Amino acid sequence: MPARSFPLVMGALLVAAGLGPIACSEAAPTAAAAAPSVPTPPAGTGDAIWMAQLQRTLDSAVRAVPLRGASAAVVLADGRIWRGVAGFSVPGVPMDTAMRLGIGSITKSMTATLLVRLAEQGRLSLDDSIGRWLPPIRHVDPAITVRQLLNHTSGVFDVTDAPGYRDSILADVNARWTPQRLLGLLRPPLFQRGAGWSYANTNYQLAGLVAEAVGGRPLHQLVREALLAPIGVTAPFLDQYETPTGPLPGGWTGGVNNVMATRVSTYSAAWAAGAYFSTPEALARWWQSLLTGRLVGPASLAAMMTTAGPEGYGLGIVRRQLVGRPVWSHTGEIRGFSSVAAFDTTRRFTVVLIANENPAPVTLIAGALVGVAATVASP
Repeated sequence: MPARSFPLVMGALLVAAGLGPIACSEAAPTAAAAAPSVPTPPAGTGDAIWMAQLQRTLDSAVRAVPLRGASAAVVLADGRIWRGVAGFSVPGVPMDTAMRLGIGSITKSMTATLLVRLAEQGRLSLDDSIGRWLPPIRHVDPAITVRQLLNHTSGVFDVTDAPGYRDSILADVNARWTPQRLLGLLRPPLFQRGAGWSYANTNYQLAGLVAEAVGGRPLHQLVREALLAPIGVTAPFLDQYETPTGPLPGGWTGGVNNVMATRVSTYSAAWAAGAYFSTPEALARWWQSLLTGRLVGPASLAAMMTTAGPEGYGLGIVRRQLVGRPVWSHTGEIRGFSSVAAFDTTRRFTVVLIANENPAPVTLIAGALVGVAATVASP
């Protein structure tokens, strides 16, 4: 969808949600905007009104963009959950809340949290040099710290920007890419460690290797044991490293439904930087648990919320604004899927939206869902 149409879509969504129009920036859809004046459902009407508003907003988004399909969930501070879908997986097959969708770079939030948990256990320090845990890697300064990987201040080159990277991934869609093979595409650093900020998937490939070196087991096992099992979440899985935990939708890129045929190469290469799948509900429960201190302690959460660079990037989480509301968020985009997770710091609820298509204006749509949820969430 052309970028110039996004504000029109946002206006349509807010009207559908009963929120009224608000200002929206084309160039920076996540930038702060005046908080909308929103109605509060009358007392005694139960959950039906706000849940219907959320569903109406999602339905309107899928029609207005248009999107093939989308799945979403909201977890309120008091534990109430809404889940909804709109559109289709493939023609003739509607989206279903049980479907697992690719969360792309929101995977980085899991990888970062795992390393923070390992640090809490005294098994490493976030200020350890990665040379303590990893063998020498060409074009990687061994003095880079774990923290600098997680907040993107390491200076390492992003392998996804390497000439021919995407062509190489798609040249043999059945090829499995190991992290070591991917790191063979590295170029010289962009800047000296700690001297700047640049988002790089390479940081999280290296972080995944550090986690495995410290934990002594594959990344997906460590995540399941340390981050999923303690809160009873089972749906997320690391694609190409774990068996899917449920049904998968069709994934669309550029209007073509060919993504599932390229999963082996695409998702094995993404690994610790972007290969997790989940239902929105499971991811929302996980995100809510992280940002309310159930997964890490107060000091560790404060460390994760210490940001670097112009994007407000912490350790796997990002400080930003949605419809004028402060949130901790992360977005993801990978072949076939676009995603966003956002925790509202004022009303302490979480919204997750995943479309089975990329590109897609998921942050704009999530903002409309945040606006609805803010009318019912407990302060």
